[in-house]
Amino acid sequence: MIKEKIKLFSELIRLKNCLMAGIGAIIGYFIALNYFILDFNLILIFLSVFFVCAGGQAINDYFDSEIDAKVSKNKPIPSKRITKKEVLELSIFLFLAGISVSFFINFILFLTAIAFSILLIVYAAVLYKVKYVGNLVVALSTAFTFIFGAMATNNLPQLVILFAISAFFANTSREIIKDIEDLKKDKGFKKTLPMISLKASNILPLIYYAASIIIGFSAFIFFNLNLMYLILFIIATVIILLSSKFLVEKNYNKSQKFAKLAMFVMLLAYIVSIIRF
Repeated sequence: MIKEKIKLFSELIRLKNCLMAGIGAIIGYFIALNYFILDFNLILIFLSVFFVCAGGQAINDYFDSEIDAKVSKNKPIPSKRITKKEVLELSIFLFLAGISVSFFINFILFLTAIAFSILLIVYAAVLYKVKYVGNLVVALSTAFTFIFGAMATNNLPQLVILFAISAFFANTSREIIKDIEDLKKDKGFKKTLPMISLKASNILPLIYYAASIIIGFSAFIFFNLNLMYLILFIIATVIILLSSKFLVEKNYNKSQKFAKLAMFVMLLAYIVSIIRF
């Protein structure tokens, strides 16, 4: 019973996404400090981002419940493993938890947590109808985790901003590719970029990928980052090229999966970027 509830909770909040968001914030924190440290702020930063992200994922299922009931009956609400009311209550609790934790870091992050909680609710309630705008919200929220972590130090280095911009472009690409993959499922429910122009949807991710790669390599050059960063970023670039290859071949499922893998490797590159030899 407990195992099933943990599995349900993990599925509802998309545990991997929330973990990556929390790690992104920690990376921003370390880069801003320019050294690794285990302190209480680290826990607060991770929990605040994790909870707000989890609230955003849960509230998305709440507003998408009718759509999911028609196209994806295995999801938590349509499968009747949890009620719509329970999901709403859980999402409110998670948002409040994330906002409350941020209050103990600093006031700017408290306001930031409130702002992004509202933005994620608006995205789930309204922007799904114009998902091409929603894509930017999701990518911005993901990229901003680095800035969130850095702001906990009252310092915002240019390197963190570059990493955030690079992550924004990579995430936007992945969001568009996922919309192409979900084109049939979304018809009649959402307005996505592929519905407006399938051609543009196949070209824009390639442009955004190129921007992400250029910015990532620029960070290596201008900030004299270590060889470990370069190696990991090259690996991420190769994975992005594979994602691009599958996109051109119209294998959208593989393309978006490789996009997600590339973002994970990019996270690793960001982590090692502050190591000095």
